[in-house]
Amino acid sequence: MGVFKSCLRQLIRQLKALDKAEKSGDSEEVKRIIQELLQDAQNGLEDD
Repeated sequence: MGVFKSCLRQLIRQLKALDKAEKSGDSEEVKRIIQELLQDAQNGLEDD
């Protein structure tokens, strides 16, 4: 359960950063964060 909560905390941090970048109009940062989220998700699947 601890690992799951840790993943959720990281996801929330990334989503907050994504929201902030989107609100400020920083499209490059939005793209970077999306790529980071995709990579984290892919890595999570490969860890199993």
